[in-house]
Amino acid sequence: MKHFWTRFHPSYPRTIIYMLQSSEYNIGNYFIWLNRTKNFLSVTRRRNLDYTIKASLLLVTAWLILLCVYTFVIYAIIKSIISMDILIALLGVVLFMISPMIVAFGITIPLFIGHKLIQEPKQRKTLKAASDIILKHSAIKIAIAGSYGKTTAKEILQTVLSETKKVAHTPGNINTPIGISRFIKKLDHKEDVIIFELGEERVGDVRKLCELTKPDIGVITGINEAHLSSFGTLELTTATIFELKGYLGDKPLYKNTESLLVKAEVTDGDKLAFSRKGVNGWHVSDIKTSIIGTKFVAQKDDKIISASTGLLGEHNIGTILVAVDIADSIGLTSVQIEAGINKTKPFEHRMQPKFIHGAWVIDDTYNGNSEGVQAGLLLLKSLDAKRRIYITPGLVEQGIKTKEVHEKIGRQIAKVADVVVLMNNSVTDYISAGLKESGFDGKLIIADDPLKFYSNLDAFVAAGDVVLMQNDWTDNYA
Repeated sequence: MKHFWTRFHPSYPRTIIYMLQSSEYNIGNYFIWLNRTKNFLSVTRRRNLDYTIKASLLLVTAWLILLCVYTFVIYAIIKSIISMDILIALLGVVLFMISPMIVAFGITIPLFIGHKLIQEPKQRKTLKAASDIILKHSAIKIAIAGSYGKTTAKEILQTVLSETKKVAHTPGNINTPIGISRFIKKLDHKEDVIIFELGEERVGDVRKLCELTKPDIGVITGINEAHLSSFGTLELTTATIFELKGYLGDKPLYKNTESLLVKAEVTDGDKLAFSRKGVNGWHVSDIKTSIIGTKFVAQKDDKIISASTGLLGEHNIGTILVAVDIADSIGLTSVQIEAGINKTKPFEHRMQPKFIHGAWVIDDTYNGNSEGVQAGLLLLKSLDAKRRIYITPGLVEQGIKTKEVHEKIGRQIAKVADVVVLMNNSVTDYISAGLKESGFDGKLIIADDPLKFYSNLDAFVAAGDVVLMQNDWTDNYA
């Protein structure tokens, strides 16, 4: 109860609108966050409210709700003094005490009404316009689906294919119907290739996005527990992602067999099943990895590509081979493909190395999946270091497998790291248990304030260290 008073702080209305915005206006997720929050002054730690028109209108509405409640409270107190009626005074006190709850729940009513009466009709119009544009567009359309690795695959494809083709791709992490539709409306119809990242939260999402984007080629990057809290079972996750296969029919679909759940769906002899070993007749040899990138040779018949990429880790090779095969199929020469691969480099917060005070810090804070954790630890193990330091808050949206996944992560970390830094949250004990089970005898640090720790990272590391930072939790998960 010591933080109960924070609900009456002047920043409270702004905080609950921030919580709605950070939950992407998903009322269910907002209520879950609201219910577990004790101190409302510690909610906005990583970023602040973005004052969009929608957020600003909701904030004004929240203050109006509070104003109405407080006006009635004042009226009740004055009325009780005049009439000497203690029941009216008690009603005023009760209303004041529950006013934070009234505004927190009440704000969802205009949000729901606005969504139904304004946003949904507008979205339907936007989706229809985008679908019509894509139907008439002559570009090769590539769709990427999966629990993880979609953005990296998209960036690799864009970089390689852009060597001779005009390529457009959905920016950042845009992968929803409305986000993709807005991207489509900005196309200039001169594109040779358009690459779409398809998001998924519930059954049918991938199919709907396929109907919108009408892909000619598909890529499934991998499947794991990343959205298990939404789907409930891995079977539903797999079925949803493989809706891409159902839509494409006989059209090309590349499938990452380094993901066991994807491999289980692949038939023997599928030439478009890919891994770091090869795809569709391309074979890989002479792999070399370091803190500054990865090199390998890919060969198919008389075609030889000496690849050199700034991307870290062997796990990227399979995806690069997909780009090689697609580029080859649409007419790029081996020299052009090689040049495109040479331009690939670490993407922001995805296995991005930085040299700080004689130490290498690998920023992989946008990684949020168990396969990424394993790939990062394999890389960390392969690098020479005075100390191997691993930093993580753990993963989110692991559903019923949360405990199992994080104990496994703890066991994996114990085999590699000399120093482990865990951001204190709901999964910390599970990772710690995994570390203990594997006999971890290094140094374990539990950080209560992630931002403070990251801000002082340069003082924490020493020359010769290699630091791997994996994943970061947004405020709605912290």
